[in-house]
Amino acid sequence: MDLRPPPEHEVEEAVAFLRAGVRSRARFGIVLGSGLGEVRSAFRIKRRVPYGDIPHFPASTVAGHRGELLLAERGGKRAYIMDGRVHRYEGHSFSRVTLPTRVLSALGVKTIIITNSAGGVGPGIEPGDLMLIEDHIDLLWGSLRELAHEPSAVHKPYYSAKLIELTEEVAGRAGVGVKKGVLLATTGPTYETRAEVDFVRRIGADAVSMSTVPEVTVCHQLGISVLGVSLITNLAAHHGGGHEKVIDFAAAASKNLSKLISGVIDAL
Repeated sequence: MDLRPPPEHEVEEAVAFLRAGVRSRARFGIVLGSGLGEVRSAFRIKRRVPYGDIPHFPASTVAGHRGELLLAERGGKRAYIMDGRVHRYEGHSFSRVTLPTRVLSALGVKTIIITNSAGGVGPGIEPGDLMLIEDHIDLLWGSLRELAHEPSAVHKPYYSAKLIELTEEVAGRAGVGVKKGVLLATTGPTYETRAEVDFVRRIGADAVSMSTVPEVTVCHQLGISVLGVSLITNLAAHHGGGHEKVIDFAAAASKNLSKLISGVIDAL
């Protein structure tokens, strides 16, 4: 396992590439999970950059992740949208998985909205729900150890209570229902067995994902405010057709997520 952080020159070269010819700066970041590209439609896209063109960026190989960094604008506010992400199970180290987060920070991003598609396990959590992440359980087996070269802001919450409160207000005005809960992250790429679902319920999780926690961990270390949102696309242990069905469900349900994210950006 590669325990080293990405070399500083990799972040610097990626930042220099993305800043070339771009005068405007963005202070918001948005990370889109599987099938959640509908959020793009709420913004005017000013620039598209495939991950493969950005120096040292890892390329996503998972269906439902376009693998583009977008410079987007809404109401005079600019945001970098990561249309897709990479995962540990694709063979990347956590240092590589989180390199894009470090690049966004170096570009000046101070607030990040991180989304994912997740399986619901908590009582009252159903497919189609938007769950605001209040906290997480890290069962990725190594993410914090691998990133432990940096001091962590131990006393600061991983997820911003102010952003959660603001999002609840936005959701109420938009008529979008939201719930709150705890996300559990596993390495994957597998769906949970019924015994595993019983286990994660017992330890306090409401939804299960294979992403998000590495990025949030780095945001925590770098002082970036985080709003985490899970779109519940299936009940864990009820696979319902596998990843393709998850993508289809996410695409159909992500209109509410788009309303939520655009409303939060408008309100900030």
